[in-house]
Amino acid sequence: MRKQIEYRQDVAFINRKEELDYLNLYINKKPTEILFLHGPKSSGKTTLLYHFLEDLKKRQKIDVKFLNLREVYLGNYTDFLKAFFEIDYNKGKEGIKERRKYNLGVFKLEVEAMKGLEEKKLDPFVIMKTELQKIVKKEIKPIIIIDELQALREIYINSQRLLIQELLNFFVAMTKESHLAHIIISSSDGYFIDQVYNESKLKKTSDFYEVDYLRKEDVYEWLRDIEKYSKIKEYRLREEEIEKVWDTVGGSMWEIQLLLSRFFEEEVEKVCEEYKIKIRNMIIDYATEKNRKLNEQVLIKFVNKCRISKGKFNEEEIEILKDMVHNNIIYYNPVTAEFYPQGRSYEWGIKLYFNK
Repeated sequence: MRKQIEYRQDVAFINRKEELDYLNLYINKKPTEILFLHGPKSSGKTTLLYHFLEDLKKRQKIDVKFLNLREVYLGNYTDFLKAFFEIDYNKGKEGIKERRKYNLGVFKLEVEAMKGLEEKKLDPFVIMKTELQKIVKKEIKPIIIIDELQALREIYINSQRLLIQELLNFFVAMTKESHLAHIIISSSDGYFIDQVYNESKLKKTSDFYEVDYLRKEDVYEWLRDIEKYSKIKEYRLREEEIEKVWDTVGGSMWEIQLLLSRFFEEEVEKVCEEYKIKIRNMIIDYATEKNRKLNEQVLIKFVNKCRISKGKFNEEEIEILKDMVHNNIIYYNPVTAEFYPQGRSYEWGIKLYFNK
């Protein structure tokens, strides 16, 4: 038996019972709508999905097609095809003729004419529907998950047809109309979700669920037993140190795990204070790069009030906020129409910026 690789720290998964229950309800009903999972950066959306699918595979016959668009470069329609289709050349029986097998990032299928797809003579959506029908005939649930779908937003199939619009229309057809597959789209881009949420056809055919940062009680449970949740055996955290971590980054899973990795060598107090300064410096770099006056005009509103309704900003400020959302400084919740900093650390960064 191959020996497993050992690490001094593992990726933690904490509670999320409410979110898991919601995903189970979605998967266990006949496909009727697209599910959009949204939430701030590092709130744990992707980790939640991986954990959910791992558990689901133990209980049901499912065929999961998971495509993380953060892992691939997508600049045009050809890149889209390359990301979705991998080519594996296998020799034929006589060892002379080549046989093309295309492994779609979402499906696995054999196609004799990849050139037809590249020349837009074949429709990838027709191929995908056919494959979904094959899976359903085997009495297996097909589940398509696209992480950060907004990466496709600037790509055209031709000069008139936006790829992302065609893909979303296809997903509507596969859920609401054909009931062939469950479709889950995860994104930390609030303005992308906002566009979907306010598009009448998609709003009527979609469900929207927020995955927020961990609650305080979950963070405390985790940090009181880091050996159980993170497989850390070299140190323990005192209550005042746990409070310091919570005060610095709140329930941001990725940031907590980043801090934990530094506690092997450095004191908690020092690491947390340095991390606050790091975020402050990021705010300084962003705010002073362009439109400094307008950036400060917007940022100062978040010093004493973390969540602010979209209606509290003028049109000029909204444009600044859109850029801040794009740069992961501010998050926009499309359902509540509120702006707020990307976690506790960015609240600190903004406060320290005005106290620099």
